[in-house]
Amino acid sequence: MNRIYLYAIIPAAAHPPLTVDGVWPGEPQVGTIGAGALAAVVGAAPPVDFHAISREDAVRYLLAHQRVVEAVMQTSAALPVKFGTTLPDADAVIAMLARGAAILAPPLAELAQHVQLELIVTWNVADILPEIAAEDAIVQLKAEIAAQVGGPTDEQRIAIGRLVKQSIDRHRETCRSRILAAVRSVAADMVENALMDDRMVANLALLLSKDAGEAFDRQLAALDEEFGQRLNFRSIGPLPPYSFATVEVNLPSFDAVDRARRMLSLGESAGLAEIKSAYRQQIRRMHPDLATVAPIEGGDAGQLTNAYKTLMNYAGALPSAAGDDPPGDSGYRFDRGAVESSILVMVRRPELATLSAELQP
Repeated sequence: MNRIYLYAIIPAAAHPPLTVDGVWPGEPQVGTIGAGALAAVVGAAPPVDFHAISREDAVRYLLAHQRVVEAVMQTSAALPVKFGTTLPDADAVIAMLARGAAILAPPLAELAQHVQLELIVTWNVADILPEIAAEDAIVQLKAEIAAQVGGPTDEQRIAIGRLVKQSIDRHRETCRSRILAAVRSVAADMVENALMDDRMVANLALLLSKDAGEAFDRQLAALDEEFGQRLNFRSIGPLPPYSFATVEVNLPSFDAVDRARRMLSLGESAGLAEIKSAYRQQIRRMHPDLATVAPIEGGDAGQLTNAYKTLMNYAGALPSAAGDDPPGDSGYRFDRGAVESSILVMVRRPELATLSAELQP
């Protein structure tokens, strides 16, 4: 039986048109699976390992994934799910929605009032070179070169190039800072993406309220006039809000959790304080100054840290071994039944995990 591929989380009351091919167009059309107030936009998963496919296949599947989410967004609020996410069957999807409702519902409601736009600002560097050439430091160095016999030395050529590069960077930073200040006044949130080449001045993902479109356009018009039409402003969207909220769903691996708790010499359950204490004790034994202490068998500092992170990610918000008690130090179960019945649901943004929960039946 094929696994189920997840595209987005939407309100259960929404009924978006889903006449769009998914990542595996040979299978039935994309549909929804609901549980309570939420629904997942799903389809059949292709029989591939998304962690091991070629770059070409990854791009093809990613574009199909984005097409589905963008189609859903035409009529519904949507939380995009991380590309390549699959679950074993419909029951697992329903369990994920039911157990993750408290994590998923707030950002979904928030994003229902917003759209994401990409703002790319570019320039033609040649347009500012005359201005740079007139700067005092460059004029003085050129005068020194002109007065000497034999033309410029290699060091002088390098010096001129360095001065020009520094001036270009200063001009770019001045423009960038002004652009960021202007768009911050109308954006609910903003993420700076990497500049892809020297022509780029700014590459921004902006989260705008749905009624901020006119204010945003006015800011761009004012910036265009301020910079004398020397900058090119290109706005793309609305887009799925990948830069601000992407759902991640994982089924914890019992082998990984069990290996981690054994590395930290923990039993079948442990509280957060016990996990932290075990890690501190073990990592101290790895310190080079403690040469009289035997090294940890089969592990090093990096492996211990990874083990600690594995357990903290798993146990951080997991119901305790005591039953329905809230998370605390009473103990978190690491037995196979507890681990394999858990679902990890997170809503992340690129630089920060904003919400997370480890959920059990």
